[in-house]
Amino acid sequence: MEALQNRLEKMEASLSVLDLNIKNISASKKDDAVMFFAIIKSNSFNLEKESTVVFDTIVINEGSHYNNYDGIFVAPRDGLYLFSWTVSSSGASFVMTELVVDDEVITSTGERDADSVSLMSASMTAIYRMKKDGHAWIRTTGYGSPHYFKSSDNYPRTSFLGF
Repeated sequence: MEALQNRLEKMEASLSVLDLNIKNISASKKDDAVMFFAIIKSNSFNLEKESTVVFDTIVINEGSHYNNYDGIFVAPRDGLYLFSWTVSSSGASFVMTELVVDDEVITSTGERDADSVSLMSASMTAIYRMKKDGHAWIRTTGYGSPHYFKSSDNYPRTSFLGF
């Protein structure tokens, strides 16, 4: 009977260790999350050529890898990352933007054929393999100037997301 009691105590101790390990793994996986969605909530403005677009209002930022003060995402580890963004403009203005990763232009989108009364939006999605501590951001292209952004509660919003 004593031998059974000792085995039971050892099994309970092992179960406690396993339970603690499972909790630690679950907590660490939550910390590993990489997902952000940021918008320009209510603002209309111009940016010159090759200017970083700062999406200043964070909707979600799991892992805190997007900086809403400089507009730059920093990869926490090597891997494939998906980015998508939408830019909006109005009137006879235009907006052309590009995804840049570590100073390399990956792809671009924008609208330049507007009439004087239209609201318009353009979107792009890209997947890119990044290295740990790599930087990704959206900037205006070298095409023309100024690039006009229109983003408010009543119009299409300018946004940027990644995971």
